[in-house]
Amino acid sequence: MTKYLLILLFIVSLFFSCVEPFDIKTNDSPPMIVVYGYLTNEPAFHAIKVSVSSPYFDTAFNQGISGADVKITSSDNKIFHFHEIDSIPGLYLMVHKMAGIPGVTYLLSVEVDFDNDGIKETYSASSTMLNVVELDSIKIKNTILMGYNFYNLYFYAQEPSTEDYYFGKYKVNDSVVLFNINRLSPMQDVAFNGQYINGQMIQRFWDINEKEQIEREDDDDDSIRRRIYLSPGDTVTLSLCHIEKGYYDFIVQCQSEMSGENPFFGGPASNIITNISNGGRGFFTTYSLSTAETVVSNE
Repeated sequence: MTKYLLILLFIVSLFFSCVEPFDIKTNDSPPMIVVYGYLTNEPAFHAIKVSVSSPYFDTAFNQGISGADVKITSSDNKIFHFHEIDSIPGLYLMVHKMAGIPGVTYLLSVEVDFDNDGIKETYSASSTMLNVVELDSIKIKNTILMGYNFYNLYFYAQEPSTEDYYFGKYKVNDSVVLFNINRLSPMQDVAFNGQYINGQMIQRFWDINEKEQIEREDDDDDSIRRRIYLSPGDTVTLSLCHIEKGYYDFIVQCQSEMSGENPFFGGPASNIITNISNGGRGFFTTYSLSTAETVVSNE
């Protein structure tokens, strides 16, 4: 059984297409190529990771694949080339900084001799960037839950009348937080489709003043790593990311596989999707985002 999900955690912490399911097997299967990456509407040197899957019970990250030809072609006839980073095998960065454009379709192409037969194979995927859903503002409000003080983050925006999917990216001051794939909180718009979102809670943070007591009562290392604390005066930034349904499903299924879909009545998820062609695994996507910030009040 292969566990390409390991590399996704690593990649995401660094930096409407067809989807097809694949079955996860309990025994080891032949290595597969894994491709993961995304474009946004922010100017950046966007990255694509190309690697080989590792056995399911292997705790090491997937090994990067060097020597691939990686490029993205847009539906408005632009080509964006990538180069491999010397210090990180298999990580390819755009040669020039670019920002994706909503409404444009982007085709990723990875050419590499994966099976070592002397002939390069092509692995591809495409994604159309969705329109930006503009944030009007965000607010942080204090709340007390089970005796602890929390900071709840709310957002305000006009939501489109179409079926839409989102997740949030966060910064506390200048540090990116909560962006590993297992810590994303994807959501769909069933509860507020087409409405004005007049304060939807999207994330909860812990109060730094209670950190010592909380960690004294719960010293679990994993819980400690997952908590994000705020102090009065901190600047919190939310980027609301408008994502395609395929990527929403991919995130949800990855998280189910990592945590166990149903620990009492079932085994791991058996139908994680991929949009990489030619037997590849992973996902390539595009998404637009809108950003707003607020300061934690002293009150």
